[in-house]
Amino acid sequence: MSDLFTIRDACEDDLPTLNAYNYNEGMDAFSSVENIRVAVNGAGEIVGYLRLAFSPEGIAHVNPVVTYPTWRGYGVGRALMDEALERYGELRFVARGASVGFYEKLGYHAIPWEDVCLDVAEDCRICTLMDECKPQPMGKKKGDE
Repeated sequence: MSDLFTIRDACEDDLPTLNAYNYNEGMDAFSSVENIRVAVNGAGEIVGYLRLAFSPEGIAHVNPVVTYPTWRGYGVGRALMDEALERYGELRFVARGASVGFYEKLGYHAIPWEDVCLDVAEDCRICTLMDECKPQPMGKKKGDE
């Protein structure tokens, strides 16, 4: 991890901050903090977060991972993804087209749409910005290079 931030489970007091971040990213509000991990700086401020959804088979799907803009480049997103992969052994998600290169550097690779949990994939399929976003399903198993 990093000396700049730590990762912990989200708590109910985090919900307003998480939902403000979601609003700024054009996403819907969370109704609970279930399956959300947050990265917090030394002052206890949230600088990034990751929420997981699980397929019926139990495979963890990232939906979404967000790093606060002023904290991008400090390894927050990477740390959240690495920790989730370590915990669950496999991660799948749909990356925005502009972020595919970032995930490829982390060792993630393209996977078929049908390998992504329907609840996660549906967000993209109904999105009016799909042509602009160019989403790409991606995944990785622990130990993949």
